[in-house]
Amino acid sequence: MAFTKSAWSLVLSAGLSAALTLSPVPPQVDGAWVVSGISFWKSAKYTFENGLPDGLQIANWDTGLNWRADQANAKFNNGYLELWVPGGQNPPAGTKYVGAEVDTLESNIAYGSFRTVAILTETPGVCNGMFTYGGNTQESDIEWLSDPNNTSDRGVNHLWMTNQAVNGNDADKTSIPVTKPANPFEEHEYRIDWLYDRVEWYVDAVKVAETDQNIPWQGCVFAVNNWSNGDIGWSAGPPAQDAVFKVKSIEMYYNTLE
Repeated sequence: MAFTKSAWSLVLSAGLSAALTLSPVPPQVDGAWVVSGISFWKSAKYTFENGLPDGLQIANWDTGLNWRADQANAKFNNGYLELWVPGGQNPPAGTKYVGAEVDTLESNIAYGSFRTVAILTETPGVCNGMFTYGGNTQESDIEWLSDPNNTSDRGVNHLWMTNQAVNGNDADKTSIPVTKPANPFEEHEYRIDWLYDRVEWYVDAVKVAETDQNIPWQGCVFAVNNWSNGDIGWSAGPPAQDAVFKVKSIEMYYNTLE
């Protein structure tokens, strides 16, 4: 686990509120949205009042991490995308735990600002993820581990802001634990700014961490998921009861590789 000095100081000073606060829409200059001096030429906003919007897909694949995404576990209710991990799973030998994931159809995203309004899972034993993904060495994450008694959180829930190691060595990833919102089981905005020279993370429009290490550079999707594989070092679980991660909206300003 690696910490940057600047990110660590932000972790220590982070005091997150109980109220949802949205990041402002970036200003437009010559038709592009400008975030931290970078022009982003594309935008999308996904909401779920009418089910799955154009531009997103429900995943149905095997992660290779002792869980798989099952389309039956992505549901729509009261304006939310609900990602379910069914409770009481005890998969027989040779099978895997099941969770849920939704990804952008656009798979060539390169840099951007990604804002997710969501309600984190209270039921212990899952990992909620909001992340850019172009393979295991091209990934920036916001993750929530609902069971604080995993060996990463050690009794106190955090939000985990991570850039996976670009060299493929897990020990070299940049992983920053930050203070959770005052009430994570209500709506909050979780934001990743993937910039050319750094990644910044925000909660309710307040920057809580940043790093200039392990910056992805290849084309990615943006994804949200909810999963468990029983690993006491991370997700813990599996949950005894159904565990639901609720996503209200996803807003993105981004570029794509040509």
